[in-house]
Amino acid sequence: MNPKIRWLVSISLAILTILLISEGLHLWSYGSDVDGNGIGVYFLGLEINDRVLEATIPTYAIGFFIAGLCTWLMSITNLTKLLLKST
Repeated sequence: MNPKIRWLVSISLAILTILLISEGLHLWSYGSDVDGNGIGVYFLGLEINDRVLEATIPTYAIGFFIAGLCTWLMSITNLTKLLLKST
């Protein structure tokens, strides 16, 4: 893979990691402040679920945290390969 493409992929994965973790934190911060039947969960303008009950909000938050961890690990792996190959 071209080093420029590796850098672009690593930066894109790092940005996606930040977005996933911030959405997880946002969901985690709701606590018991839910109106009506639940909340809608959206990520990057896409609707994940329109009625998430108060009891399942932490599950969605943990899912976003795990997805953020996976993208972070992929980014670190890609950067490690890039840096080791350049030396």
